[in-house]
Amino acid sequence: MNLLHIVYAKVWGGGEQYVYMLCKEENARGHRSVVVLDKKQDHLVKKFQEVATVCPISLYGIGKFFAIFRLLKILKKFKIDILNCHSGTMVPVCAVLKTLKPNIKWVIYRHNVTPNKKDFYHKAIQRKADAFVCVSRLVYDLQKQTATTELIDKFHLIYNGIDIKRFIKRIRSQVRFPVKIGYAGRMEENKGVGVLLQALKILNLQEKVPCHLYIAASSQTAFTEKCNQFIIENGLTRNYHLMNDVKDMGQFYNEIDLFVLPSLVKESFGLVLCEAMYSGVPTISTNNGAQGEIIENNISGLLVNPNDPCAIAESIKSLISSPAKYEQISLEGNKRVEDSFALSIMVDKLNGLFNQLLQIK
Repeated sequence: MNLLHIVYAKVWGGGEQYVYMLCKEENARGHRSVVVLDKKQDHLVKKFQEVATVCPISLYGIGKFFAIFRLLKILKKFKIDILNCHSGTMVPVCAVLKTLKPNIKWVIYRHNVTPNKKDFYHKAIQRKADAFVCVSRLVYDLQKQTATTELIDKFHLIYNGIDIKRFIKRIRSQVRFPVKIGYAGRMEENKGVGVLLQALKILNLQEKVPCHLYIAASSQTAFTEKCNQFIIENGLTRNYHLMNDVKDMGQFYNEIDLFVLPSLVKESFGLVLCEAMYSGVPTISTNNGAQGEIIENNISGLLVNPNDPCAIAESIKSLISSPAKYEQISLEGNKRVEDSFALSIMVDKLNGLFNQLLQIK
């Protein structure tokens, strides 16, 4: 199969990691992956060149409309079978491509927790799609609840998956001191980083539990400075380690004792949760999104309410004080991801869908 992925992004995030891993696995299976993204995003171009044929073109502003002509040439040149759209912004462009090339199979990926738009314009566009892939039950249910009757059968629940070969599997038996807590992702207020910093303060200054926080930041943001100021004001400089552009996430997880995902917003999935859990790192997450589909509370991880630093601190203390529980969650977390959220499982299901669309038995 020849697969085209349209990526409309300026920064590296979960959606971009999803496409990257998918391309890597499809290549290993003998399928060709082509990625189209904006030509000004040099860092993304270089990254995707590791796993795919990359075609940089103008996607922003007025360039988005001229992109149709470039995309038609790309479809023809690489004999594309499946057109994969990973951004709502590019859906109208893909709808035009589908109209001009009706034999192409068009798949829209739903990576976000947003309902379907039901106005005439969006319904007309969505009818042209051959399938919608939802990366979690939360996304799937929301899409089906807000979809028109004629579209319901086009929605498919295919969970995200991680490349387990990238990570070091190590079942933990007890916490080391000082405790190394990890977080990976964007430095944004809605990701709950500020709440995690408050939990760090509670543990070190009130509970007298020696803890260090290690952050693998995907990018620097304006919120980063607010976090730095909080750390300085509370005398936690030695307990806070901001690590930019971490190259080896497997090693990052191998070196921490606990992982926390403190999101304030509903997560459509949680790839970093899966990465930490497979690595054997006991995880704590807020329960306001698809995180609860990954973590079985008190079995393969711990779930807490959002915006509650005390609950995060208490959960960390509970794992520190109970080596048996700590080891059980380490073991069950690894098993949970290996059985349900491995990349190979995700790609098996995606390729099954592709073959169904192409009527390949």
